[in-house]
Amino acid sequence: MNYEQRLTAATMIIESGSHGESGCATAPLNATEIGVTATLKPHQLEGISWLIQRYRLGVNVILGDEMGLGKTLQAISFLSYLKVHQKSPGPYLVLCPLSVTDGWVSEIAKFTPKLKVLRYIGEKEPRRSLRKTIYEHVKESPSSSDASLLPFDVLLTTYDIALVDQDFLSQIPWHYAIVDEAQRLKNPNSVLYNVLKDQFLMPRRLLMTGTPVQNNLTELWALMHFCMPLVFGTLDQFLSTFREAADASSDHDATKVKQQFKTLKSILKSFMLRRTKSKLIECGHLVLPPLTEITVMAPLVSLQKKVYTSILRKELPKLIALSSSASNHPSLQNMVIQLRKACSHPYLFPGIEPEPYEEGEHLVKASGKLIILEQLLEKLHDSGNRVLLFAQMTHTLDILQDFLELRKYSYERLDGSVRAEERFAAIRSFSGQSGRSGSESDQNSAFVFIISTRAGGVGLNLVAADTVIFYEQDWNPQVDKQALQRAHRIGQMNHVLSINLVTRHTVEEVIMHRAKRKLQLSHDVVGDGGMEEDRKETGGIETGDLQSIIFGLHRLDPSEVNTEQSNELNALELNALAQRVIALRSDQILDKDDRKFEVNLIGQEKGLNFVSEGESILARYDPGLDEASYLSWVEKFKETSQSNENLVLDLGNRRNLPNNKYLNLEVAKKKAEEKKLSKWEALGYHSLSVGDPIYPLDRDALSDSDFVHFVVGDCTHPEKLCSSEPSVIFSCVDESGNWGHGGMFDALAKLSSGIPAAYQRASEFRDLHLGDVHLVKINGQLSCSLFLHFYVLALSNNYWWFENFK
Repeated sequence: MNYEQRLTAATMIIESGSHGESGCATAPLNATEIGVTATLKPHQLEGISWLIQRYRLGVNVILGDEMGLGKTLQAISFLSYLKVHQKSPGPYLVLCPLSVTDGWVSEIAKFTPKLKVLRYIGEKEPRRSLRKTIYEHVKESPSSSDASLLPFDVLLTTYDIALVDQDFLSQIPWHYAIVDEAQRLKNPNSVLYNVLKDQFLMPRRLLMTGTPVQNNLTELWALMHFCMPLVFGTLDQFLSTFREAADASSDHDATKVKQQFKTLKSILKSFMLRRTKSKLIECGHLVLPPLTEITVMAPLVSLQKKVYTSILRKELPKLIALSSSASNHPSLQNMVIQLRKACSHPYLFPGIEPEPYEEGEHLVKASGKLIILEQLLEKLHDSGNRVLLFAQMTHTLDILQDFLELRKYSYERLDGSVRAEERFAAIRSFSGQSGRSGSESDQNSAFVFIISTRAGGVGLNLVAADTVIFYEQDWNPQVDKQALQRAHRIGQMNHVLSINLVTRHTVEEVIMHRAKRKLQLSHDVVGDGGMEEDRKETGGIETGDLQSIIFGLHRLDPSEVNTEQSNELNALELNALAQRVIALRSDQILDKDDRKFEVNLIGQEKGLNFVSEGESILARYDPGLDEASYLSWVEKFKETSQSNENLVLDLGNRRNLPNNKYLNLEVAKKKAEEKKLSKWEALGYHSLSVGDPIYPLDRDALSDSDFVHFVVGDCTHPEKLCSSEPSVIFSCVDESGNWGHGGMFDALAKLSSGIPAAYQRASEFRDLHLGDVHLVKINGQLSCSLFLHFYVLALSNNYWWFENFK
């Protein structure tokens, strides 16, 4: 029996053992009989019944309902069934993101009161106190029953704490374990995946995710293997069996690809329950307000064009290499990231914002996106709507926060740096107010919730907002889909408007096209609706990057981009655009539930119909490479770069100041620097401060992970070290010059007395500044191998320069 036959046989056994499953039939289950006080919707009753059936068959499964359909309520109702019907005495483990722990606790207390829940989160000392309480309860308990030994039925914690406290948590025999937002387990080589699978005692498992397929079939296998490792075997077996489906971009037989996807869907139905809002609405089991998605194409303003072309000019050698026949093309990923930042706001680069760094109209006028956002928010505020504003980078959130302060809009903020209690308070504050004009509480309610997509795009219920705006798009379109469902979900009473801001004729348009291709895979595997068959693919990753960069270059004339010209957007046109976007919420509302539009300012400029329905951007996008045009542009760019070197925008140092003033400041600065260095040399001091890079590289934008990863042990004596490579210890300090005591301070001082000495000496010579990084070299011996050991003193919470330094 080969691998596919084995999977098919397992599917047949499971289906023959289940009783009367039906796609849209209500299961004969009563909420009160399982200890649930909520009024369960038909699809939720069906989901609970399906979980019960699979539990009886001994099958671990995935609850893969689309975001916003109440997976949490189904999961806790199932746990309540296990306890009330004495199918499993507990305890039960729930792992989830930190930001949604408050929601889990709230729903358990409200809807399943027979379950006792313990939230095991927080700092080290509170967790130690909780462990002590648990140990004392177990010690004093006279009963021998597992259920009564512990002071809880459900222990709720986060992935990271599960790793940090695995020695404690892995000792408990969990009768059932639930992993919420289980896409965290998509990497089978991750520490979290292997610790949970191999170290924790939890044979019965449920994974919950609204996006079971994100990028490739390897991620799907990882989830299925976590549930049923013996059934789904090895990754090699899975990929060799579904080779054509896994590599649908290549020239495989379309019929065979379709057949493999059909087989895969048939197998997954036994292990995964997936319902979408559109399907449930069709069969009459769900009523949701309509969703209108609008893509607004924003132009580059003059300053953005300068930054955009400056990035290209600095990377001209790479562009020239790409125009040659060289086989080894340089990586373009960093360039794409920098171009994306230019599309969002030029102030994301150090040195662009004019001194003295005060909030003002320059903040708005520097970005085409922000100009349009201002118009949209003005209309939304006047009409009493409330907004979720998503962005990728925390620096972008800083700019948006400055803008909201400038315009006196009330707001809440959530990103990865916000502590747990502050997150919960922000969510409760935003969700607890009506936000409607005329209400007494309107003055106290937040109009905008600015959120980092990765930190707040999953698990949250934010139906108080009826408008979602994406200022920046995620590399993974499923992440944006999840973020949108924070508002368009069960409990939403208003028509939801989603606005996607995309800079026209730039890398952002290419990213939108790639998003469609990624969503197609999800449609092929789990059958999500709303996608049309489109298997046109471009080349590999490197070619794709080249397309990203050259797209729209013909509209950027390098000989004109640095000339001083006023290209302020017409206020009347902007007002008309914003008015039309907001009006689309109610236009033709009865035609269909979910609609997509593109709004393009350029159409208004030409007197054309600048609103078009459907995914017209993607339909018009031509991924083909026009090599002749590209070569012509590179040659023109080379000539312009040589003749206009003085116009190159220095992204690292130069400010937007008048020439005379700038030159005077530079001269004075140079003299002061020379005087300081001369004094240091005379006193025998040499600075260990590392200089700033030209512009930062956002490694976090490249990574799918948005979580803190903990390492247990002493970083001054690592267990493993590559003797052929330098190693770095990174630590943050303040600029006081006073070396601390305990913890890292003592460990580093013990490692080398030169570390605190270098820090204190830098303070004596006034060489400590917020944002600096000082590099201290240490010669050490480890495993009889001589290696260079470095210690980094960082005087900032910004780590971009550390990534560049590495």
